[in-house]
Amino acid sequence: MNCSLVNSKKVLISSILVILIIGSLTLVAYNNQNDALQNTVKMGLESTASVMATQISPKDLDGLKPGDEESEQYTAIARKLQNMRSMDDNILNAYILKVNSDQTVTFLVDDLYPDDPQGSVKIGEVSTAPDKMDILLALSGPTTSKQPYTTRYGSFMTAYAPIDDSIQDSTGNTYAVLAIDVSAEDYTDYTSRGGMIILTGFISMILAIGAIFYFSGSRRDEKK
Repeated sequence: MNCSLVNSKKVLISSILVILIIGSLTLVAYNNQNDALQNTVKMGLESTASVMATQISPKDLDGLKPGDEESEQYTAIARKLQNMRSMDDNILNAYILKVNSDQTVTFLVDDLYPDDPQGSVKIGEVSTAPDKMDILLALSGPTTSKQPYTTRYGSFMTAYAPIDDSIQDSTGNTYAVLAIDVSAEDYTDYTSRGGMIILTGFISMILAIGAIFYFSGSRRDEKK
């Protein structure tokens, strides 16, 4: 009886250890895969934003002020952003931001404005995106939001890239920042594809625990 009780405790302890070990390894593998996917997506977004930024001349933006949304100058740059955005169906919005001397971030051009004035931001509107630091860092080079965020316009993941004041011969002075949005839901769905890893870990647990019980029962039968 005592021997049987000892064996049962050993089986229980072994099963718990198997669950802890396989569960931990599965979690690590899941997180590593998701981290790799996130880095890949962010790099892709940064690359796209950077290429688009090189196609915008600061001269095209010079002089834009609140109330100019209906002007030919504004419409031309908005349409140019639309054309570039149309090359990637995942991009929901492309726009240009201005970082002011007081560190506030305001909008210059929203490519949605020509087709949806009521649902778009206006020149001079202050950005309420919580990733302000990523926008400020984009003055020096391409960046992305650390994680998806939500504003009154929706939930997004955003990449930023500097628009230099001299396209042909860079002086290192950033005139504005170009931004592109993708859906936060799409970003999360794409970067959370570890379902197979979790399933594999779960099956491994079942097989390992099953093996423990099987061989434990076999040993008891041999002793009889």
